[in-house]
Amino acid sequence: MGPRAKTILVILGKGATPRAVLGPGPRSAAFQTVRWPRLSHEISRLGRVDAILYPADERESGPVDRLARLRRLAPGALLLPYRVAGRGGRRPARRAPAATLATPLSPESIEAVVLRERQLGAARQRVRMIASRGREREQKLRSFAAIVRATGRELDPHRIIDLAMGEVRRFLNPRAWLFLRADPDLGILTIEQVEGEGLAFLKGRRLALGEGLAGRAAQRRQPVLVEEVGLRGAESIAPELPDTLNPRSVIAVPLLSRGRVIGVLEAVDTSTGRPLRAADARLLALLLEPAAVAIDNALLLRKSEELSITDDLTRLYNSRYLNATLRSEVERSKRYRTPVSLIFLDLDGFKNVNDQHGHLFGSRTLVEVAAAIRETVRTIDVVCRFGGDEFTVILPQTGPEGAFIIAERIRLQIAETVFLRSHGLEVRISASIGIASFPDHGRTKDDLLARADQAMYVVKGQGKNGVALAETESPRPIFVPITR
Repeated sequence: MGPRAKTILVILGKGATPRAVLGPGPRSAAFQTVRWPRLSHEISRLGRVDAILYPADERESGPVDRLARLRRLAPGALLLPYRVAGRGGRRPARRAPAATLATPLSPESIEAVVLRERQLGAARQRVRMIASRGREREQKLRSFAAIVRATGRELDPHRIIDLAMGEVRRFLNPRAWLFLRADPDLGILTIEQVEGEGLAFLKGRRLALGEGLAGRAAQRRQPVLVEEVGLRGAESIAPELPDTLNPRSVIAVPLLSRGRVIGVLEAVDTSTGRPLRAADARLLALLLEPAAVAIDNALLLRKSEELSITDDLTRLYNSRYLNATLRSEVERSKRYRTPVSLIFLDLDGFKNVNDQHGHLFGSRTLVEVAAAIRETVRTIDVVCRFGGDEFTVILPQTGPEGAFIIAERIRLQIAETVFLRSHGLEVRISASIGIASFPDHGRTKDDLLARADQAMYVVKGQGKNGVALAETESPRPIFVPITR
């Protein structure tokens, strides 16, 4: 074994002697021999055992119990079963896995067998490690493909994140996570989704690019990992996280698509208590890559749909959306026996604004009028630009009396507002408003539009700047004169 030889223990079978097994010679003393009954005593006396050779055919307590006993008494030692070759080199009929050695066992043969077994053990360990890595990579690829398939069919960004994080949990189960959606025009991140106990109140909170851990990840366009948050203080590292969360490690991964930051996924610790590492950040970025593309596609589709029903100038809904929504509200009112009203509004003297100040300022006036109407109505009301200087407001679950109150509020708001003041001008205009309600004045959306339009023209014919409620026979205007 050389000057740095380690103790090798040879367990003797029944009827065997050290001389018969190891043979004579000075090098035999470098090995220790012991019988099974004295195994514990001998190992404790030696202190350190590098390898144990034991007869494979020894049936004292059965192979499973025997091997477990050896592993318990000499943890880390090489356990090598051997079988003594018969005369003429013949092997016994029983062929359990074991090294076949001829007796007496020479030190050289033992050394060679131990060395070979160690090399084989190292090779097997490498094979197992490679196989394990292969299985892990295969599982990651399967999860990646699953995310691609699942998110490719979804059009809801929140649902996409949920599906992606469901696959992420197979490898990295964070204790809590946040999804922050990016708004590049405003330069902000908004927390839209959370998972974790007591985090629901974070929804809607905003961060500037560069602010907090998520803001830095979005600004740098690469994952940011803090492995020991406690050493620096969570408030300075990730102010977007509540103090009650008391994070140990945090990862913020930007979601990129087509070269743009779509959002940021921020993960906190792991459910097992293991701190997050750089490998986790790389894995999270890899698995969320298809989700980022899917979210981007969903947002682009949603934007295109919004553009198809939105007026380019005022950003109100357009006449296409008006027709679809009014039809839907009328059907809903028929089903549940509830009223719905329509306000039809036309600006008075708007042509003079274009003639005196030009069409550019006329367009800006329309934008300010749209904002004034939107600020005056309720959140459930639907404001649309019908065309030109005409606007409509759908009032769900509102009868004629309630509609008149809202219409009068709109009329006063427009009459009392000085438009284009931010452009150095002072423009005053008024509005003529007609109202029609279901079921009092019509049974279809076309009936309501026609009756509200007629009521508006009655106001126009009797002095403008007023509100008229349609009637069954003929609209009766409620005229309010202009006050200068």
